Amino acid sequence: MPGHRAGGGGAGALSGRRTGGGEDRTPPVRQPGSGGAGAAPGRRAGATASDRLLLTALTGAYLRTAARPLVHAALNPSPPLTQRAVGSGIRAMIPLQAALAARAGASGTALAVMGLVPLARSLARKVSPT
Repeated sequence: MPGHRAGGGGAGALSGRRTGGGEDRTPPVRQPGSGGAGAAPGRRAGATASDRLLLTALTGAYLRTAARPLVHAALNPSPPLTQRAVGSGIRAMIPLQAALAARAGASGTALAVMGLVPLARSLARKVSPT
């Protein structure tokens, strides 16, 4: 057929443009940095000061949870310090996920995820996370 592409390949299929007589239904490819006027990907345009403060606090909680044991294990790679660093890295996933949710604009979800920290702490005392 003259206007039919068998494989759907070619540069037009990737960019969302028509290359021949057939209709191309592939979505256009989003170029990096095209999220608006200087907006970072994943950020809302109207982030308030409280949203930025929450993101900063959650990022700090992540760094505080993960960084100290990792530095200790890097300076002295003994098995107990390494196990403690791995365990803290696992527990640090909660503040990391909360920070990512806050960055995406879901402040309520971020705070709800941070509410899981006491539960994770008590479970880590009963069962080793590693």
